Amino acid sequence: MRTTKYISISSQKGGVGKTTINILAASLFHFLGREKVAVIDCDYPQHSLAGLRHKELAQLRADPTKAAGFQALGLPAYPIVSCTVTEALDVAQEMEGQFDLVFIDTPGTINVPGLLALWQQLDYVFMPLEADVLSVEATLPFAAALEAFAKGQPGSRLKQYYAFWNKHIKSEKQEFYRRTEELFSQQRIPFLTSRLEHSVNYKKEAMRSTMFPLSKEFMRLGIRGLMQELSQIIFADEAPALAKVTLFTEADKAL
Repeated sequence: MRTTKYISISSQKGGVGKTTINILAASLFHFLGREKVAVIDCDYPQHSLAGLRHKELAQLRADPTKAAGFQALGLPAYPIVSCTVTEALDVAQEMEGQFDLVFIDTPGTINVPGLLALWQQLDYVFMPLEADVLSVEATLPFAAALEAFAKGQPGSRLKQYYAFWNKHIKSEKQEFYRRTEELFSQQRIPFLTSRLEHSVNYKKEAMRSTMFPLSKEFMRLGIRGLMQELSQIIFADEAPALAKVTLFTEADKAL
């Protein structure tokens, strides 16, 4: 039986896009990667992911054309389970062996009962940050907490955590990015090479769908590269890892 891998796109800095990127990752691995995916939304009290799914289901019931388009995909939607952080650990353990990937959307603060135990259930944590001092200052202690309370602790599954840039602006001077990556390197916090570009497209419903695959026109925003890099990390211990990377490159061309 294939081992379930538990992933979280997490940050204690609000507004850095963790929920949106959780959606992108879950949907791309589901629709393009053909992985068996589930999502746990324990970002209480807003439960944005679960709320989005309810909204999309209502739209399908109201729009026969859209419903037909979903049926034509021939692929069921991945489940999204909303719960509290204290409930999430039991939910995650119940999913063991039933899914290939479980994405967990956690609250934007570490001061939540049960969060440390949930961290220890994760295999990888990916931390988005923006090119601003507050984002960097929030991410450093978050990574330090993962190191102190999860990675390497008895019974913990956490293999590694990674930082990566979201809302990257190519036209800006890149000195801040370079200095931040040097700082993180000194703190032994690995940085992904992929960067998600800043774009107004992220406000579009098509960018945050839990029911439909992402259109190839949006893959150029750095999303293809990020998914390839995540795949290489998540499936590093499996032979299909490189094939999965190729799949993300080739399959989006057919969308």
